[in-house]
Amino acid sequence: MVLRLLLNLLLPTFCAGCENRGAAVCAGCSTAWGSPTEVFRAPLAALAPAYALARYAGVAKRTLIAYKERRRRDVAPFLGRMLAAGLMTLLPGGPRASPWCLVPAPSRRAASRVRGGPHVLRIASEAARLTGGYVAPALALTGGRDAVGLSRAERTANLEGRLRFAAAGRPPPGARVVVVDDVITTGATSAACVTALKNAGVPVVAVLALLATV
Repeated sequence: MVLRLLLNLLLPTFCAGCENRGAAVCAGCSTAWGSPTEVFRAPLAALAPAYALARYAGVAKRTLIAYKERRRRDVAPFLGRMLAAGLMTLLPGGPRASPWCLVPAPSRRAASRVRGGPHVLRIASEAARLTGGYVAPALALTGGRDAVGLSRAERTANLEGRLRFAAAGRPPPGARVVVVDDVITTGATSAACVTALKNAGVPVVAVLALLATV
């Protein structure tokens, strides 16, 4: 505790949402995140129900960008807590009812290097630790372009043949599988993840993202 206080004096923490000095995400900015709200996207709706904890705008957007693009790893515990709270709402009874397993949407290796590692896996692991669930890195993505700015059709084509099931990360039998992502935009990535899992015989009960575009 004393060491942490000294570090804060020497290297103060600034809120990723408002840049005020204090916590990685201050109490005011944390209110931007709420309960899971269903998100409807054409390629995804027929495969699994999808939910997001906030809109991709304002404080929530700035917080995620700080974590994802500016290597604010100190934000990961907060995002993991928000994800954990959403899971407890979506899957009543907790893991004791039946085990749940989080499958993070994969990142391209080049993107992971720039972002300091697989950013979705990191927050999924934090959420699983808090809730007693499991994390299964059952999906892998190779090559392709950065999806930012791509249309739904372009995103789908960009994933074709590049997103695959990784058998070594197969979820345990009987688990309630939830695909976790950072942002749902067109829904193409989430749909591809659900499809890859289902084709491997792994049913998906829901997709849960931190944010969703309007």
